[in-house]
Amino acid sequence: MAFWGQKPEDQNKPTAPNSPQLSGPTGSLEDSYNELVNSKTKSPAIDLAIKLSDIILEHAIKERASDVHIETQGTNLRVRFRIDGILQDMLNAPKNAQIPITQRIRVLAGFDPEPPTTFRNEEGRFQKLIQGRPIQVRVSSFPTVNGEKLVLRVLDKGQLGLNLEQLGLEHDTLTLIKKLIRNPYGIFFITGSTGSGKTTSLYAMLKNINTPMINIITLEDPVEYRLEGINQAQINVKTGFTWSEGLRTILRQDPDVIMVGEIRDYDTAEISLRSALTGHLLFTTIHTINAPSIIERLFEMGIPPFLIASSMLGAMSQRLVRKVCPHCAQKAEAPSESVVNEFIKNMDPAEGAIVKQMILAPGANYKVEKGCPQCKGTGYLGRTGIFELMLMNEEIRKKVLDHSPTDVIKKTAIQSAKMRTLLMDGISKAREGVTTLSEVIRVTATMV
Repeated sequence: MAFWGQKPEDQNKPTAPNSPQLSGPTGSLEDSYNELVNSKTKSPAIDLAIKLSDIILEHAIKERASDVHIETQGTNLRVRFRIDGILQDMLNAPKNAQIPITQRIRVLAGFDPEPPTTFRNEEGRFQKLIQGRPIQVRVSSFPTVNGEKLVLRVLDKGQLGLNLEQLGLEHDTLTLIKKLIRNPYGIFFITGSTGSGKTTSLYAMLKNINTPMINIITLEDPVEYRLEGINQAQINVKTGFTWSEGLRTILRQDPDVIMVGEIRDYDTAEISLRSALTGHLLFTTIHTINAPSIIERLFEMGIPPFLIASSMLGAMSQRLVRKVCPHCAQKAEAPSESVVNEFIKNMDPAEGAIVKQMILAPGANYKVEKGCPQCKGTGYLGRTGIFELMLMNEEIRKKVLDHSPTDVIKKTAIQSAKMRTLLMDGISKAREGVTTLSEVIRVTATMV
């Protein structure tokens, strides 16, 4: 189906990378690769591999890629970048046996130059100076029938917004968050899909409250970025430094604030929630579809309702949506009432009424993507967050103690705590012209 504001003929339009905002290599990665392959210099193979790995990373930084996929497809070398959450082909050319690019990346990551003959999990990292600033790269290898596939997670601190004001929070939500993270004790959850910016939000919260007067300790796997003035610890299961053991150790380190990278099991959850009752402020992430479903996830882990109700401050769910390109975006009309009615027909009536009112209210500045040289034909440039903040109140606590399901807790949060869902926050940003309604629907489709 065509999303609101999207022209039917554009639905299958191929995506391309966003416009580069940094100085760096000119032309495409494919041009740079062909130039290297066809150069007349008689450089040793390893020198050519070093040059190619640098070229790939320079283009990745220029295009703001979060991940680089290097894979063999038959006799071809294929390189894809994930830009604004979408994978895009950047290079698909005959593989040159004289340029051992995978061996070069393996050596940088600390692996043996040749892949192992029997499978073993290989993960490593390295740092390179690209365009005058240090770029951290996390490498994962995976054996396929066509040969080894490498995925490089590009961690560019220069692109990381570590201020709460930069995340895309609405003013009232931002005010509530700043107040909440200054509580003396309690636990606050963040949830979202992989790559939705959860770690960035956690780091921004820690940075906002970080002073010499408080002891902040984190437990992470892996430690994404080093934060000044904060004690960060890396999980190492091989040495017995697990989530639960690490958390027990942290509690003997006189902490004021604890950040646990992720809650995955009963032990970690139970220790975390009890810590939040005994005078510690704790931030963590958990994998669920939205903020209210965190409570049901904790039920499934075996956490008693009274412990959740008495220790939980609230929860926030988040996703990233692409921002419409400011250079080519066109104004769009609001969808008709009949289209909106069809869209909300399966929603809870109370939630559907709010969504309908938001979409059809006058004064919206809806935009539609078009595509131009600045955004390389995608119609989008950059990303921002959409958020769903659920703060605990007496009504929600009663539902938790009654062991109520997610839909009941969600309805209570909307009605009694004025919770704005991810869809509602996305619609608000679409009304402001920051993104498009079609992009909001794409990102929140599983929640409608």
